[in-house]
Amino acid sequence: MKFISAQNVALLVAAGLIASTGTAIAADTPAPTTTKTHTPSPEIVAFKAAIAQYRTNREASINAFKSAIATAKSTKESAIKAATTPEAKAAARTAFQSAVTAAKATRDAAVAALGTKPVRPVQPAK
Repeated sequence: MKFISAQNVALLVAAGLIASTGTAIAADTPAPTTTKTHTPSPEIVAFKAAIAQYRTNREASINAFKSAIATAKSTKESAIKAATTPEAKAAARTAFQSAVTAAKATRDAAVAALGTKPVRPVQPAK
C-alpha cells in the first residue's frame, strides 16, 4: 500500500491552505470592545432596597413566632412532666394553647404592619 500518492498530497495541501486561511481571518478581526456597563434605574434600586427590608422584617417576625412556639412547647412539656393531677396537666395544655394563640396574633399583627409586598416598577418602553 502506497501512502504518498497524488491524491494524498493534494488533500494535505488543501488542508494546509484551509488551516492557514483560518488563522489569517482570525488575525484580521478587531479586538473586542469594552462592554457597556448597565446601571439600574433609581426606581429599581429603590425597589430592591424596599424588598430587602420587607423580607428582613417578615423573616424576623416569623422567627419570633417560631421561638415563641418553641418556648411554649418546652414550657408545656416540663409542666406536664411535673404535674401530678389530671387538672394540672389540662391547665398546662390550656396555657400552651393560649400561648400559641397569642403568638399567632402577634405574628399576624407584625406581618400586617409590614403592609403589602413592594411592587416592581414598570420598565419604560424602548
